[in-house]
Amino acid sequence: MTTSPDQRLDALRGSAPRKRHDARTLAALENNPRCALRAVLDAAGSDKAAIAAHAGFPAPFGQSRFAIVRGNVFEAMVKADGCAELLRVLRETLELTLPEVGYQDLNDVGGDICRGNREELSRGDERRFRYTTAPQLLVPNTRGIKALGDLGRMCRFRRTTGPYPVPEVVPEFGKWLTFFVDTAEQAGTSMLLPVTGLLSEHWATGQSALEDQNLASIMAWISPPAGQTVEQAMADAENPAVCPPAGPATSPDFDNTYLAPAMRRFDTARAVGNQQALAGAQEDLRELISEQINPTWRLMWDAISLLRAVPEARRAAVRFDRDRDSFTNYSDYLATDDARPQPKRDGAIGAARRLSRLERAQADFEADMAFDDPYVRADQRSIGEAFAGTIVDAEPGRVVTTARNRRVPRPRLLVRTLDPVRLADDTKLISPTMPPGHKAEIVSTIRDGEASLVTVEVTGGMGSRGTPKPDSVPAIGQHVAYLPDRGWRPAPVFPDRDYIPWTHAGDPEDAESVDPVTADRDATEEWGDDR
Repeated sequence: MTTSPDQRLDALRGSAPRKRHDARTLAALENNPRCALRAVLDAAGSDKAAIAAHAGFPAPFGQSRFAIVRGNVFEAMVKADGCAELLRVLRETLELTLPEVGYQDLNDVGGDICRGNREELSRGDERRFRYTTAPQLLVPNTRGIKALGDLGRMCRFRRTTGPYPVPEVVPEFGKWLTFFVDTAEQAGTSMLLPVTGLLSEHWATGQSALEDQNLASIMAWISPPAGQTVEQAMADAENPAVCPPAGPATSPDFDNTYLAPAMRRFDTARAVGNQQALAGAQEDLRELISEQINPTWRLMWDAISLLRAVPEARRAAVRFDRDRDSFTNYSDYLATDDARPQPKRDGAIGAARRLSRLERAQADFEADMAFDDPYVRADQRSIGEAFAGTIVDAEPGRVVTTARNRRVPRPRLLVRTLDPVRLADDTKLISPTMPPGHKAEIVSTIRDGEASLVTVEVTGGMGSRGTPKPDSVPAIGQHVAYLPDRGWRPAPVFPDRDYIPWTHAGDPEDAESVDPVTADRDATEEWGDDR
């Protein structure tokens, strides 16, 4: 009876788990083509380091000093003369057009980029400062946001003193994660986003919304790899061996077949104090996890490249300003002595504030979408919340005298529209078809058969001089569109806790005025010694 080569290789390996190959082992095999024994052991998936240690010839742990020297020499060669050799290869061999280049040594990058600079803002006599940028976190899918929320809850309540203390950065890290997860609930934010959600907003696929939450599947529909059809890319996306799950959970087959045995080897080596075996187990875990993460990492960057090609919406900068305000306010709060972790549950006041914040964010986002997207604007026009039409009459030189005895331009326009206008007189307006800063106000609306005649008074965006600047006032025959201007709205004022009826006060332990660490004592995890 003959046995197949695979059966003989399995017999050679014995009961030990098969060791998976990576780029390093394949390169080592290529560099030693004449070593038949190594080729057989690699084909069998045997752990050569474990065999050598069992035979009494353990391999020294750590990177070879010769490898370090070679790495330093190679790095110096690449960076010499402004990366001249690297540029030659890119231009001549890869035929890339690189007229100007620059590079940043990541070893020199440090500091808090987002909190490096502030800008001064003023409204009347009020002055405030805001960070010039804000961070942006991208996760593969919505489950990634949930995982970050769980991690933030576990970290933000950890104590820096007492039993099982942690470094101060751990609870701070948890507070920041919770902040980002909370902001992700708000419409229009860009500080924590699922990539699958971004892709589904701009591309349509032939699968369900639930299937679009699979990063590999939606990328297979939108941008299959070169040389593959959508069907072939979808088959690979559904194969966990080719495209591992994008997280946060891994494949059960991977867990049972590879990860669990590797964890047992790590735990055993740690328990017996075998540093060499422990180092090998750590390396195995790194390789296993890297193999699971790298495909998603590449898909994320491919998706980001696609999204960067999408034109930026006109109101995107306004939404990012709101993110910068939120980021600055929370950063300043954490710098105070009274900074506390977010409570595990909102009290009555906290819940009301959260609901108000979400509703205001949703209203602002819907207004921004109507301003940016003509299809959304068409929906608003169909229900009378916006209108578009043609200027049939105008008073471009109209001037009025204000209560302060100042003469200011106030041109009036007569817009004929077929839209069912249901906006009240004195409604403030903005226009996506006019230059930025253009503002107007409805004076009156009258019916004209099947159409409506809307008298509009231009109130802003005309410059500071006595006459409007060019193109700031639409001309007769010009097509214009107008939307309600939500503008600045004062934040709602909520009562103090002392004035809340007992029927709405809830559990005092859940209130945000109580120390959240104390409030969370019933749900605090028991943490072991991680040393």
